[in-house]
Amino acid sequence: MTDMTSSVLAECLRPGDRVLIGQACGEPLGLVADLLAQATRLGNLHVFCGYSLNPAWEGPLPDDLHVTTYCGIGTMGKLLARQGARLVPSSLSQLSAQIRSRKLAVDVVLLQVTPADEEGYHSLGCAVDYAWDAVQVARQVVVEVNLNMPAARGAPRLHCSKVMVARQIDTPLLESLVEEPSAIQLQLARNVASLVPNDATLQLGIGSLASAIAGKLQSRRGLKVRSGMVGDWFLSLVASGAIDTVTPNACMGSLAVGSQRLYKTLSGESLLGFAQPAQLAQPLAASPLMAINSAIEVDLTGQVNAEWLGERYVGAVGGQTDYFRAARASAGGLAILALTSSTARGKSRIVPHCNRVTSTYCDVDVIVTEHGVADIRATTLQERCELIAAIASPDHRDSLLQSRQS
Repeated sequence: MTDMTSSVLAECLRPGDRVLIGQACGEPLGLVADLLAQATRLGNLHVFCGYSLNPAWEGPLPDDLHVTTYCGIGTMGKLLARQGARLVPSSLSQLSAQIRSRKLAVDVVLLQVTPADEEGYHSLGCAVDYAWDAVQVARQVVVEVNLNMPAARGAPRLHCSKVMVARQIDTPLLESLVEEPSAIQLQLARNVASLVPNDATLQLGIGSLASAIAGKLQSRRGLKVRSGMVGDWFLSLVASGAIDTVTPNACMGSLAVGSQRLYKTLSGESLLGFAQPAQLAQPLAASPLMAINSAIEVDLTGQVNAEWLGERYVGAVGGQTDYFRAARASAGGLAILALTSSTARGKSRIVPHCNRVTSTYCDVDVIVTEHGVADIRATTLQERCELIAAIASPDHRDSLLQSRQS
């Protein structure tokens, strides 16, 4: 292990290098600050960064730093909006495969990790994703050791002889706090919860809707988790007794994104373990996978847009398609799309036709709004149209049906 100062980037980066930065809690804030400060001197660097909570990306970027991302949420979304980054539209499974095959080239990886254990291993903590694939193919891995990064159960480990340590810090992990769910979201959550039986496996995202859905599942028992992102909703399910505490590895995630309260529970003994997305997006024996995802809009055939708001990229493919397909391969599983029927301004989120499609009409089993549940399995296009229009806002149902007839 080499302990170095902030000059580590100047020593290990070369002009034209392709740098992959860990996402969420895996993003090393100090190293990113160094990169932004030194980019002009280092020259012509290509950076890939996914979901980020780091406000540093909101400021001006050096001309010699070329940023790409798969993600339109968090601070990367703001960077895309002002054309400071370019988009690589990919699912998480595609990103891992492209990195492993070197189609998406990576020379240097920047990560935030735990302190080394007695055997000299740093854990990736609560951020386990395509960065681990990048570690296997990169020329150099540079880490920032954070005393607050939990040594999470199951997370991959890096031996200190394989990394450069830029610095050790004692900085709280960045939080993503959730607003209280609205009354409409709570009704939507009730409808979703009606589909989830005891002993099911849950895939949820983060945000107020995920929190609302978890809140309506607290009376269930034996629930398992396989989820790319896990928020504070997990703590509420544990506290209510809904989570399976007996089956080994019953609950696994890839990224923890929430409050300090969540992060502090993620020790090696935590009920929540961590694994790469490819290990999670697959059926479990004797436990139906309920893949619950949201979107910006859905059309009357069941096509889903989870990425684009007009011409602005504000979402991501993420794991939606991976988990939907895993759910449909699971005995008794469901690919569930959950969204409020209208925007805050009253615009229908059920539309005649999606111009941009994230998940196809072959990927979705059930669509849920606050007005009800549309089970579109084994339906004709005409039947789908009627079922989906029936769960739209009453203000828009007639016009939606007329749009399909014209």
